Amino acid sequence: MKPTIIYDDENILILDKPSGMVVHPFDYSTEYTVLDFLHEYYPSMFTINNAITLQDGRTISLGGIVHKLDRETSGVMVIAKTQHIFDELQSQFKNHTTKKKYTALVDGILEKDSFTIDAPLGRSKKDYKQSTNPSNPRGELRSAVTNVHIVKRNTYTTLVELSPTTGRTHQLRAHMSSINHPIVGDKAYGSTIDSPRIRLHAQSISFTLNNKDYTFETPVPDDVTFETIK
Repeated sequence: MKPTIIYDDENILILDKPSGMVVHPFDYSTEYTVLDFLHEYYPSMFTINNAITLQDGRTISLGGIVHKLDRETSGVMVIAKTQHIFDELQSQFKNHTTKKKYTALVDGILEKDSFTIDAPLGRSKKDYKQSTNPSNPRGELRSAVTNVHIVKRNTYTTLVELSPTTGRTHQLRAHMSSINHPIVGDKAYGSTIDSPRIRLHAQSISFTLNNKDYTFETPVPDDVTFETIK
């Protein structure tokens, strides 16, 4: 399992990450990751100052990885190749000036064609999951906004386009759960429908570099869109 390269120049690398692949090692893990792929494909990007320390004590360089996708989320990722481009992209992600669009299949039938979920997120001290109403939260909740647009209503599910204007961890998963329409297959956030994967795909990303606008899009895989029998 490896990501597909969809664009490559002297500044950026654009990947289509498959579902089931993690972006970088986590505590005590040894599986092949997007980070391993980048070491093989473009090792010089690891001069970029971008390191993290895992709970198992390992300190690893993430190279040009600017943002992450969950293991089961497929789709587009932008990778920086130089420190300057990394810093610029990191600033854009931090300031929410990048534009991202996701496609998801969610439990149940949504009634409104378009709406916005504006609900701050946080974690309780004993739970890794994000929530709009965590009990005993760790610090203050952080603002989170997601725009929702209906693509297709099925028998038991709804295909939606999700456009987050903020980039919180698990934001889309937590927001859809908060309105009682969790993403299909996302048992951690309340989905009641069995699925081989969480039906979430990062379809496109847009940003500006060196006064040039970029938009990259990846096809939505069939294993996200097909209707599941409840």
